[in-house]
Amino acid sequence: MPEPSVVLNRDAVLRRKSFRLQAALVFGGWTLFGLFSYSQTVLYYSLPVRDPIPWGPLFAISLGSAWIWAGLTPAALWVANRLRFEPNQRMRSLLLHGVAGLTFVLVSTVLERAIVASISDSPLKPFVQGLLYRFDSRLLAYLCIVTVASAARYALLYREREVQAAELEAQLARAELQVLKMQLQPHFLFNALNTIAELAHDDPNNADRLIARLGHLLRLSLEQAGHQVVPFRQELQFLTAYLEIEQTRFQDRLAVDTDISLDALEAGVPALLLQPIVENAIQHGTSPRAGAGEISIRARRQGAMLTVEIRDNGPGFPNGSTSLKEGVGLSNTRERLRQLYGDRHAFALANSPEGGALVTIALPYIECHEAHTPLHLQVVRMAGASA
Repeated sequence: MPEPSVVLNRDAVLRRKSFRLQAALVFGGWTLFGLFSYSQTVLYYSLPVRDPIPWGPLFAISLGSAWIWAGLTPAALWVANRLRFEPNQRMRSLLLHGVAGLTFVLVSTVLERAIVASISDSPLKPFVQGLLYRFDSRLLAYLCIVTVASAARYALLYREREVQAAELEAQLARAELQVLKMQLQPHFLFNALNTIAELAHDDPNNADRLIARLGHLLRLSLEQAGHQVVPFRQELQFLTAYLEIEQTRFQDRLAVDTDISLDALEAGVPALLLQPIVENAIQHGTSPRAGAGEISIRARRQGAMLTVEIRDNGPGFPNGSTSLKEGVGLSNTRERLRQLYGDRHAFALANSPEGGALVTIALPYIECHEAHTPLHLQVVRMAGASA
């Protein structure tokens, strides 16, 4: 963590850079306006019906006037930022802006007359006549400053509200995912405790072994706490710990075959992706069988996608239909995939040609080296991003 003094120095540097940029924009913008004004005057007095005037003093007066307005711009911006046209103070703001605009005109007139007096030998016009001579352009300059400042403020406010809306949406999605995940964890924990209770009297040794394996499973679960995506290798570790519990329960009646490509191990997958699907395969594929149940797990990278297949050798879906009611595990898995990947995933249930039920999952292949929550679900604060 950086020292507080380092953070303060960095903030001070950013503020100075921002101030310099704003000053350069104000000064440069008004300088361009002064040059444009000078060129327009030159064209106007170059007409045959006009008397020629000295271009040097005119150039100095044009730039001098523009720089006077540049010097008055920070004050006008200060007024614009404090006199906002809120519903409950519009009339007050309008009156005060009128006073500020007249002050802007008066001060700029006095300063411009001082520049003209120092450059030209010609006698000055009476003050009131000089005040009215360019009253409209000076007042328009003030109105332009106020309008630009208000537009910039409302644009910033709109952006902040967009960010807040995105933050709320991300928080809601993350909360929904966390609820779905929390529903899964007690679900398999309840089943494991039931298994332990069944073995406690008839087979105490296996019950003790099962308790130890459940403890290992819970330790792995804590490593994933608070995260939605984990490396596939970590998900396999969790599944292996779960299968050790189930194999203690079923003994020789449960065989598991895995075929995972090396590149698939580094892919990011939703935490607790495999466990509810394998649990469903055991419940509907292995438990009803008198003989041995087999579950095979395949994972391959196929271009930009990761494909995972879980197959059992049970009876499969009745009459080839996959529209049966899904339990907590499958329905939560389907919903979490939708929340995390939108339309960029596939989750299919089918009867395998080799017999039994087949669950196929296709996800975008994204390398993952540690448990995390995807960026679009994190609450990204952008305070100070526009400084």
